[in-house]
Amino acid sequence: MNQGIIILIIVLVGLILFITEKFPLPVTAMLISIACYFTGAIDAKETFKAFGSTNVMIIAAMAILGEALFRTGAAAQIGIVLRKVAKTERTFIFAITVVGGILSGFLSNTGCAALLIALTLGICQSTGFKRNKLMYPIILGCCFGGGITTVGSNSTLFLKQSLEEMGNGQTMAFFELAPLSIILIVVAGLYISTIGYKFMPEEPRNELDDSYGKEMDYSKVPGWKKTLSYAILILNVVFMYFEDKIGVNLAVTAVIGAAVCVIFNLVSVKEATRCIPLTGIMVYACMVPVSTALENSGAAQMIADLSMKVLGGISNPVIVLTIFFIAIIPVTLCMSNSATVYLFAPIALAISASLGMNPKAVLICIRMAATMAIATPIAMPMNAMAVEPGGYNFMDFVKPGVLLTVIASVISIAYIAVFYPLYL
Repeated sequence: MNQGIIILIIVLVGLILFITEKFPLPVTAMLISIACYFTGAIDAKETFKAFGSTNVMIIAAMAILGEALFRTGAAAQIGIVLRKVAKTERTFIFAITVVGGILSGFLSNTGCAALLIALTLGICQSTGFKRNKLMYPIILGCCFGGGITTVGSNSTLFLKQSLEEMGNGQTMAFFELAPLSIILIVVAGLYISTIGYKFMPEEPRNELDDSYGKEMDYSKVPGWKKTLSYAILILNVVFMYFEDKIGVNLAVTAVIGAAVCVIFNLVSVKEATRCIPLTGIMVYACMVPVSTALENSGAAQMIADLSMKVLGGISNPVIVLTIFFIAIIPVTLCMSNSATVYLFAPIALAISASLGMNPKAVLICIRMAATMAIATPIAMPMNAMAVEPGGYNFMDFVKPGVLLTVIASVISIAYIAVFYPLYL
């Protein structure tokens, strides 16, 4: 059988396994990359090369920095300020959406969601705000906020690397997706505090036990640790933004920041080791060589040729972007959004090459389409985290999520079409 067809079958089976989660995500990712190796499309060095990449170090180091912010109470301080500023429930809904978005641009979105859920449950107990109206907005903010910086999500780092490896001089800046991400965060906050408010359940569908809503006690943490964790984050962002001018690689900056956190005991070695997202790293590193396998085997060209037959008569690039969104959103609602990006990016690049489209615009399209993981509780880990504290069932995500997905998709497509050249 043709090697390209075998690779396509492997990717298709992998997609099914990702959606059904018959195996844990990292196991599925490993099986896909190993299967590609046995076809001869990639060698052993290529199969495991991504495990030693700078992106893996960025993911690990930024997780440690985020843990330092959580452990020192620096992140919790934001919740305290938020409690003082937002007086009404709807104002608080908008505020928590925006805060969640901003935090997740620099820290783990799952960690941000966990922190804000705990803080908000405590606020609900003291203010009478309904927890079923506040958990879902946290998820929205953390979902859209991951695109504010290139280090905000593993998938953006993957796309940055994919674009740079094409050798056409294109890359993704540190704040490449920040304008669009901020627009979506604000729109999501406005939507869920007004139109979407009525789509959320009026009452929670469960009773919480005493373990929920308990806030951590940071009174014994020295104030200088909180200040230092803020300073490290700010300096990291500055150095990463001015990477080209300073001449220090993103990974080096991130590792230095993480090392300082451990040296000054903002986090212990044990806490730092435990917070590294090994699952995310495994999925990322195992899916990177799949792109190479698609290219080497000729599978990417096969997809491109087929796409030319299907899309050849479509001259409007906006329609092509819309088709990408329509194809990807149902998938990202059922499986990891990062895995969705890893699977669709090489296919989209092959299609863009055959149509003569700008690969950067297409990759951003893939990234934003995969972000629309807001209409089911299984789309992302943090979605599932909100089910119990929010008292939600499956449809409680669908009702507010579908309309917002349509609105956010239209905004994203329009933004890409206006601010990026769609053809080279």
